[in-house]
Amino acid sequence: MPKVTRRQFLKISGAGVVTFVMTSDVTKAMELNVGGKAFNYDKVAIHRSTAFTVSPFGKMKGPLEVALEKDAVVAVLGQSNHPASRGGVTSVDAVSHIMANDPDRLTYPMKRTGKRGSGQWKKITWEEALKEIAGELNKVVADKGRDSVWLVRGEDSPTGLWKRFMNTIGTSSIIEMAGDAGKKTGQSLTWGETIETPDFANSRYILNFGSNLYETFQSCTLAVADGKSDKHAKLVTFDPRMSMTAGLSDEWIPIVPGSDGLVALAMANVIMQEGLANTAFINSWTNFSAEKLAKHLSQFTLEAAEKESGVPAAEIRRIAIEFASAKPSTVFTYRGASSHANGVYNERACMLLPIITGNVEVEGGYCLPRRIEWKDISPAPQEAKQALKINGATFPQAVKDGQVKANLLFVYNTNPAYSASSSAYWRGILGEDKLIPLSVCVTQYMTETANLCDVVLPSAMFLESSEPVTSPSLFPWMGARTRLSKAPDEVKELPVILRDMIRAVDADGNKGLKKYWEFEDPQEWLVKYVESIHELKDAGGLDAIASTGIWPNYGTLDIKTGKVLDSNGKPLKAKYGLYKTKGFATPSRKIEIYSEALKKKGLEPLPVWIKPGNLNAPEGLEKEGLIFVTFKTAYHAGSSTANNKYLMEKDHSNHCWINKETAGELKIKDGDLIRLVSSVGYLVTKARATNAIHPKVVAMEAGCGHSAIGGVAQAERHHGPGWATGKDADVRHNLWWEDRGVNPNDIIPLFIDPASGAAALSMTVKVEPAMAGDKYGDIKVDINLHEAFYKKAMEQFRG
Repeated sequence: MPKVTRRQFLKISGAGVVTFVMTSDVTKAMELNVGGKAFNYDKVAIHRSTAFTVSPFGKMKGPLEVALEKDAVVAVLGQSNHPASRGGVTSVDAVSHIMANDPDRLTYPMKRTGKRGSGQWKKITWEEALKEIAGELNKVVADKGRDSVWLVRGEDSPTGLWKRFMNTIGTSSIIEMAGDAGKKTGQSLTWGETIETPDFANSRYILNFGSNLYETFQSCTLAVADGKSDKHAKLVTFDPRMSMTAGLSDEWIPIVPGSDGLVALAMANVIMQEGLANTAFINSWTNFSAEKLAKHLSQFTLEAAEKESGVPAAEIRRIAIEFASAKPSTVFTYRGASSHANGVYNERACMLLPIITGNVEVEGGYCLPRRIEWKDISPAPQEAKQALKINGATFPQAVKDGQVKANLLFVYNTNPAYSASSSAYWRGILGEDKLIPLSVCVTQYMTETANLCDVVLPSAMFLESSEPVTSPSLFPWMGARTRLSKAPDEVKELPVILRDMIRAVDADGNKGLKKYWEFEDPQEWLVKYVESIHELKDAGGLDAIASTGIWPNYGTLDIKTGKVLDSNGKPLKAKYGLYKTKGFATPSRKIEIYSEALKKKGLEPLPVWIKPGNLNAPEGLEKEGLIFVTFKTAYHAGSSTANNKYLMEKDHSNHCWINKETAGELKIKDGDLIRLVSSVGYLVTKARATNAIHPKVVAMEAGCGHSAIGGVAQAERHHGPGWATGKDADVRHNLWWEDRGVNPNDIIPLFIDPASGAAALSMTVKVEPAMAGDKYGDIKVDINLHEAFYKKAMEQFRG
């Protein structure tokens, strides 16, 4: 069994690594501390050691360099030699270390004593918690079968620990809560991967559909800047709202939500008809001929695209010709395009643009993700067969209807009672102990979802954890998180929690489960993963990662150019044409413009556009209805950062964006109290009248309006277990805001994309001035209306 050497972990944890002393020039500029007391840094050296870890936030994980003082993380910086981030750090990462000492964190196991959601809990020991969970798990498996044990999770651990746990107990009943399921499905069906990795830095034309990549894909920001400065790339963004990305684009094209795919198909039609397509690539590397494709695309006219999208036909035509002529060019998409009932179709339509122009896997083009996969540790449990396939969006309804028997439910890294589409319906199901007899939440905070569970187990944050990490990039890499901060009180790392549950389930060893979880501590588990990669082991294992934070080390950041240079002093250059040796990861090994998988579902196998049903106006709102969308910013990373005082001070409210002209027609002024009325209820918020949004669209930021988690998340100075003891005087005295925002997810009815099963995240609403008695933050929803809306929508699909 591999052991961790002292040398390895001294190096990787930063204990005695590099010591920095502030220079004289810097110290003389910092003469006073808080309160004006003189402090001479020339006389008092600040000793800091450094270490490396990897951010858990964002879609593309970024390696980080952290500063340590007295075994505590005091600063988080970017890893300068990483080819993508190049020393950059997101706002979320930069202040993530303060959450380690958040007085609202869960620090010991708890058991519910009152009604679910009542907030009545008692502290229990880990032994008591594990005994209860193991006893119930064994009983459920014996009486109801393994598939009555379910897991609802967000992102799994980097090595799929939860999947390994579920396989160990013999079930595949896993619900993945993903806001980008439509995008992933569209990508996977088309070229066998779930995400693209555009070579922005070498592109000359970038089309962006519905992505605020400057804020939510910040690892791409520098590459886009390189493309714009070095290649004079043009960035064109289609988005109903002027996001940061749209505002910094060469052109912002306000578009009606859900029509992105039709615009892309009309562009593709122009490209084919004008002879600008790469027919050789289409005929060689797709499963549909250029001739057939041109005929299929001819139905998607510029006039039809203009009618549905609001984008002038001449503009669509011009951009199509520019894109096809620029070469190399690329495309990027995200939730704005794919979070509708036609999300998969929209994604596949947008993918056509780089495909038909031959901009796939070329320098500056639309590239496959490169990654180094971590191998599972042997022995590994047998892969459990999937007994029942249920997607996250429809899970509550499946439980309510009895299709799913969730006698024991685990919840990890997700907060559907707050963040899911139709979150009010989720709360209704989670609150019913007859439907879910025992629920266990593994979490860092008492979230809205944890508050509806029976047992809550406190888990470590990323600075307190040891685990291997990788993420898609043009330059594949591996990194590692190591325990840089001591977890408070009784908090445990995820591998230990899952291992101890297995030990409790198989107490006498007769079930043969313990062999899959044989390790003494997470550091030993990490070494096992590292040594499973032979090339990494030969390069020095953890030492190889510890020396620069990532492996392999591609080069060094050149401060003058802002580029990472290789050992020869040249800018890094990715490898292209990956498909030429093994093809694409599809059944045909080609890009599948024609999808047999969609055909088997009874859906259209070719890229098409169907008006998204989630945007159909309810009866009576055909003329006055506005499309409601939600968006994310750089200052939130789900519920895990909702109690971060610095992030929430920056971004704590989410007033509703409404076009100034539209607001004037409705007799609404900036700052007025308004109602947003959907098919299932309404909320009351304030209007933000602006020209930075489409006249037919209103929008609210997702990430505000919490009713749990902690005092900062709820904008309450004296809320939570830590405030009475005065652990954070800064919050107690300086939390100046009272507006915590309003959760928009409650009024979003459940409408799914039939191709992916993903929930649509927008709908048509009525916007009106608030009524007498309305108060800011009011939310009124009807669970019965949620259920009726969903059933009616499903009948339409079946019809």
